[in-house]
Amino acid sequence: MAGCHPLAVQLLDKGLLDKSRVRRLLNGSSPRGVTLDVLMIISDFARLDQAFYVHIEGADILDSLKYFLTHEDSNLRAKACSAVGNMCRHSSYFYKALALHGIIHLLIDRCADQDRRTQKFACFAIGNAAYHNDLLYEELKGSVPQLASLLLLPEEDKAKENTAAALSNLVRNSDKLCEDMVSKGAMQALMMLVRDYSAVALNPSRPEAPNESPLKIALFALAKMCAYPQCRQFLPASEQLPIIVRLRQTPEPKIANYASVILSKLRAEAPIQAT
Repeated sequence: MAGCHPLAVQLLDKGLLDKSRVRRLLNGSSPRGVTLDVLMIISDFARLDQAFYVHIEGADILDSLKYFLTHEDSNLRAKACSAVGNMCRHSSYFYKALALHGIIHLLIDRCADQDRRTQKFACFAIGNAAYHNDLLYEELKGSVPQLASLLLLPEEDKAKENTAAALSNLVRNSDKLCEDMVSKGAMQALMMLVRDYSAVALNPSRPEAPNESPLKIALFALAKMCAYPQCRQFLPASEQLPIIVRLRQTPEPKIANYASVILSKLRAEAPIQAT
């Protein structure tokens, strides 16, 4: 449905997200395939345009999402996480409601889910729940150690990107969680990710890397964190700092730029030796 705006409007006019209809389809008694389709439709509407948020709100689905976030079926958990993530994609429209319904804490729990897809979509949802303002930062505080742990696991690149992006968004709007970024291991985990992915970036003869690599997003997150003194004070003592110094010379311009931004912000805290 993504990209089919006229069709989406027609479906809404036909009552696709009518409250009673959606409630009947998501009451737990529908066939699994139907439930998955309904969650996907809600997610697609949310991703397509903020204008559809009011229709999703009118469908009164938050209690259903809460139920499916803890469902025994991992596909339903993943779809619910994806729907919440897209409901936070365009604006903070649903932020207060998600907190009031206890959904944020369930998303944090899903970061430790046994299912990798559910983990990935939970990180995506947490990142979007932190993106537009810091209203939910206190609610999201418990996600910091979970996200830090995920960065250290042998996950696929996309999962690491989502995780690093979520950490970046948790400092995007204020310094409320900076102490946690240091004390709960998030900055350490980002530096370890930089170490693990830097060898390819520092090799001029490497094949062209993806535009959205975990390394780029990790450096971007660290650059965001270094806007705050609490985070800047951590990096000079890191054993991985010389890697960031060397990354200024990488032929990949975004990586080199992010490394330079980090180092320029650190100069106010301590001298940096080139290596």
